[in-house]
Amino acid sequence: TAPETMSNYELYEIRPLRERDVIGVLRIIGDVCKKHGLEGRVNEIIEPSDRDLFVTYERERSEYFVAHNGAVTVGGAGIAPLASTDSRTCELQRMYLHSEYRRCGIGKMLLNECVKAAKAFGYCRCYAETVNEMKEAISFYQATGFRLLAGPIGDTGHRHNNCWMILDFA
Repeated sequence: TAPETMSNYELYEIRPLRERDVIGVLRIIGDVCKKHGLEGRVNEIIEPSDRDLFVTYERERSEYFVAHNGAVTVGGAGIAPLASTDSRTCELQRMYLHSEYRRCGIGKMLLNECVKAAKAFGYCRCYAETVNEMKEAISFYQATGFRLLAGPIGDTGHRHNNCWMILDFA
């Protein structure tokens, strides 16, 4: 156990995805979906690109970050170009946290890394989608500056999502 005086940045390591992290990230995605009663949609939600997560985020202007507490993968989030839109909009993808590690600042640390990378890649805004059942995620996004949209933009290929948001960078 880490000393109480340590900050979250000292308790958790946020770093780019490594190939060995993929299994842990997929486990978290599946667990989160089951916790929200989305078992029937897990196969839709875990996509072929997720199973190939490491290769997916080797694409240009893309990056995926993982959060670790010691040897345990506790979450992840990535950015990539948003298909069928301008080159200045990225998509926040696969942002999931293990339920025991929520409300510890990890989500904010992951999002900050994604935004920092997005700005370095030349993006001006970040689009995100989720499902209405993930109320905590929607609240988190709104608290960090995302605003709700009336409908989707671009083409994420995620037909199961029904909540759309955007974050404009200052």
